[in-house]
Amino acid sequence: MQSAPDHPNEQDRLAALLGYEILDSQDEQAFDELTELAGAICGTPISLISLVDDHRQWFKSRIGLSATETPKSIAFCSHAILQSEVFEIPNALEDVRFADNPLVTGDPDIRFYAGAPLVAPNGSPIGTLCVIDTEPKKLTPDQNRALQILSKQVISQLDLRLHTRRLEKNARCQQNMLATISHDLRSPFNAILGLAKRLSLKAEDLSQERISEAAHSILSASLKVYQLLDEMLQWSSNRLGATSVSLETTYLLPLITSSSELLHEATQLKKIDFNCYVDKNIAVNVDVTLTKAVIRNLLNNAIKFTPPEEKISISAVAQEETVVLRVLNNGESIPEEKQKLLFNDPVSSDSGTAGESGSGLGLRLCKEFTEMQGGQIYLESSTKEGTCFVLELPKA
Repeated sequence: MQSAPDHPNEQDRLAALLGYEILDSQDEQAFDELTELAGAICGTPISLISLVDDHRQWFKSRIGLSATETPKSIAFCSHAILQSEVFEIPNALEDVRFADNPLVTGDPDIRFYAGAPLVAPNGSPIGTLCVIDTEPKKLTPDQNRALQILSKQVISQLDLRLHTRRLEKNARCQQNMLATISHDLRSPFNAILGLAKRLSLKAEDLSQERISEAAHSILSASLKVYQLLDEMLQWSSNRLGATSVSLETTYLLPLITSSSELLHEATQLKKIDFNCYVDKNIAVNVDVTLTKAVIRNLLNNAIKFTPPEEKISISAVAQEETVVLRVLNNGESIPEEKQKLLFNDPVSSDSGTAGESGSGLGLRLCKEFTEMQGGQIYLESSTKEGTCFVLELPKA
């Protein structure tokens, strides 16, 4: 038996295959119909869509065969992807490369094989559409041509499937952006409502100076709401559907300052002592808009679960390749069963210490936004002394 050598551009070929995000996926009718049609045209009991990775051939679709994969070393398709045309073996028993192959000497007793390479748009062969028989035979010219045409249709289906998945991902991203805006707007809106209510109920008892101060606070919070909406909508319109984020070198402290200012009224209402221990010279390589959104969410959650007149601190330490940012609050600990779900799908959001509500989406979005930039976010500790979230960002 002779195993096929790796393709001359094996790494590019594997990258193209992995890019389709299809390995080990469920059966799909569109592919099964093409496989069935190939077998019917070529008059074979077995037909397959075989995708060849670094160690196996995996069958996206199979007719007449129960196995879902075989080792690459014995795969006929490993030979077929090295050809530009249909690779045909009329009788495997008479071919020295395959006569003692386990797939010939044992189940499924291959005698005839013909495989048309599945060639991605970049020219990389990722697998084959193949037909197999337990009796020797040879394709007619029309059958050979049909197999080539169907192999191109398989690639078209793979491209369509990938495009559909990306559209679905973008739709989820749109939903996440709307959820982020809603989540981030709660604190400033609560501040506006709180100040307006206080002004409405006590206006007659307040001096002109106090009324002016309250009006100024309302205006300031309103401007921050506008700035947040403008910032998030710009991010959505400019980057929605993009394959990469816009990374730039920037100092960390201004990102924290602008994010904390947005929540200033909320901290004032609860008389929370906010402390920032971040060196002004610490720089990171991040997407500014995404990072500010993550910091806002962490601070917003800290404010939400910190009792009145307690403390919140934010600190940062520059390490060799990352900057480690910690947000610590003196609120109640997070139940252990909920800790495991914090960064997963939306969870029920508990009310804050002053009755604040939330969407339950914030930390999941923080995780997505952080990982998009090559960073990490996690819960470091949550005890009766307080809760600490860690945000690791690429160091500039």
